[in-house]
Parts: sequence; C-alpha cells; structure tokens
Amino acid sequence: MKHLGFLSLLMIWVVSRTCLVGCKKPVSINVGVVFTFDSVIGRAAKPAMETANSDINESPTILNGNDFNLIMKDANCNAFLGSIEAYQVIEQEAVAIIGPQSSSIAHMVSSIANSLQVPLVLYAATDSSLSAKQFPFFVRIVQSDSNQMNVMASLVDFYGWKEVIAIYVDDDYGRNGIAALNDELDKRMVKSFYRLPLPLHLKQSDIVALLKESKLLGPRVYIVHVNPDPQLRIFAAAEMLQMMTSDYVWFATDWLSTTIDSFAPMNRTALRVLQGVVVPIPNSEVYKQWGERHS
Repeated sequence: MKHLGFLSLLMIWVVSRTCLVGCKKPVSINVGVVFTFDSVIGRAAKPAMETANSDINESPTILNGNDFNLIMKDANCNAFLGSIEAYQVIEQEAVAIIGPQSSSIAHMVSSIANSLQVPLVLYAATDSSLSAKQFPFFVRIVQSDSNQMNVMASLVDFYGWKEVIAIYVDDDYGRNGIAALNDELDKRMVKSFYRLPLPLHLKQSDIVALLKESKLLGPRVYIVHVNPDPQLRIFAAAEMLQMMTSDYVWFATDWLSTTIDSFAPMNRTALRVLQGVVVPIPNSEVYKQWGERHS
C-alpha cells in the first residue's frame, strides 16, 4: 500500500510539472516508465501506476480533459536493456521518464535522460552517488542511502558498538551504500568496519559461506544492505547458523521494509525469522489517507 499511495502522488507531480513547462497543452501526455516488472518493487509499482493513471484521467481538475498515457517498458534487471527502452520511450514522445527502481540501471538511464534533456524521476533508486549536481534533469523523490546510513551509524554510536560487519550486494547500489555507511561510521570513531560482499546473482550457499566467514571476524553487529528478497534468505541462513540469538544485533536498510510491504497478509508468518531485526520504516499521513481511500 505504501507504494500505491506514493506512486499516485509521484505521477500527479510529474503531470503537473509537464503542464507547467509546456507552451500548449497536448491532447495526450506521454510519460515513459522503465522498471523491472517481475521484481518485488515492480510487482507493487505496476498496479500502483495503473491505478494512479486511472485516477488522473478520471479527475476533471488535473488535466482538464486531456489524456495521460503511460508507456511501460520492462528493464528485466538489465542496464543495457533499460537503456535501450529509455531511448524507445523518448522516441514515442515521452515528456518524462519514471524509474528505473534499480540504482545500477538508473546510472545508465540518468546519462541518457540528461543528454536528451528529459526529466527522470526516481522513486526507488537510493544510491547516494546519483545526484542532481551530476545530472541536472534527475529528480529523486525518495531519500538517498546517505540518509539511512546516517541513521544506522547513529544507532551504532548510541549503543557504543565499535566493531561492525556490513553485508551488501556487490553492485553500484551496494558498494556506494556501504561507502556512505563507512563515511558515517568514521565520523563516529568506529574502530573496525568489515565489508562482506555478496554476488549479484547469489545462491543460498553463498550466504551460508559468507556468514560462516563473518563469525571468524569477531563483531556481532551486522548491517545488511542488499536487494529486496521475498525469501529473506540472509536471515533464514542466519537462523540456521544460530546467529539470530541475543548475542547478535541485526540492522537492515530499506530493502527489508520494501520486501515486507510486498507480502500478502497470509504470508506474514514468514516474518517469524525477523524477530529482533531493526528496520526504520517511515510513516506518512498522506499514505494513510490514500490507503483509506483505496482500501
């Protein structure tokens, strides 16, 4: 539900900006959407955007009778394919692009959008190295990783822990997020910071091997920064290795709240493995009101 309300507001914002910059109101306003359909975020984003599209076109006050048209393209978790599809939606006279949700793909698409002077609005790519200073046509309507890493480091500092292990996915999103965490921990004089990367296309055996390696390092405070995972494989492996006891502390970045948000109510029993894991989950009165209207 969090994605539904946010994306509806995001699309209305894109439309309002489009109407402001155009000299004449077009009969049809095309907006490109590039994201991975079959993903945790994609499965929530697609119906959310379709619902928002319907809301916009049914409203007599937003477009004054003009038509808002979404051109959706599936990036399929591939930066090259996402770049091609960005060009394709621009060729179809898209006045702006929403997405992609992947930070790695967003780096490529941001360069394209910037060179062609097409606004790119990101709702899920949190990589702090993506910046409007580098890409003037880039707009991020979500907090960057630097914000949540500041929170993580503050929690570590508050409890006086001086040794931390970070587990992250080995791509732009993971590496840059952990670099931001390292900067924040340095400010707080954390003595030891161990970085343990996981391959992008990881298997359960990769997670088990990495967690066994981590047990030899000494620290028992973990910060996990990976992609959304409906199977919660890291915590399932940690439970199997008896690493979810009171001797360990686990923090997770927003990938976990995104994953939990995608669960159907009947699947909430899978959260049993997360007992004791800390995830900062933002709340908003706007989300609440939108959810009540569409529930």
